Amino acid sequence: MKKLSLLVCAALLGMFVVSCGSSKEVAKDPEKEACAQCLSTKDAIRAEGSFMAQFENQIPKAKQAAANNARQELARIMEVKISSVIEDYSSTYIDGDAQEFKQSLKDLSRTVVQQTVKGALPAMPGWSEKMKSGTMYYVCLEISANNVLDEIKSKVSNDAKLRTDFEYEKFKQVFDKEMEKMDY
Repeated sequence: MKKLSLLVCAALLGMFVVSCGSSKEVAKDPEKEACAQCLSTKDAIRAEGSFMAQFENQIPKAKQAAANNARQELARIMEVKISSVIEDYSSTYIDGDAQEFKQSLKDLSRTVVQQTVKGALPAMPGWSEKMKSGTMYYVCLEISANNVLDEIKSKVSNDAKLRTDFEYEKFKQVFDKEMEKMDY
């Protein structure tokens, strides 16, 4: 028991000494600042992608792979957000059998996501970071929230069945409310 108490005291003392280390001011890292600028807002959905180039001849492939990774992340974020909007909108504004409406709108939104992600634009210039094993390339892409809404509105207007139950202004309110949560 005495050994256990000594061991616990030694561990606590060790943690105390480590936590009381010097508090040096860390220099601002431009890559970290760029990463912080790649956060989504209520007006734009942004995503970062990265890829490591181990050799100089892999640089073009690494930049393309980083952009592809950013597109995949954009698609994931958009699908989650739009799915949440559809759930809230359907449960609040749709009478009767909302399940069929929700499924149709979800299917339509997947098409919108695929189309808009292909047209994603760089939110800022790409950046890189030298590492021991190569160079990590980063890309930040964005899609305008209004562009997503316009695409959904356009697709719904082409579907007679959805068009009868869909109220764009109410859907936009729910969408905007969900996008407000994106502001950091």
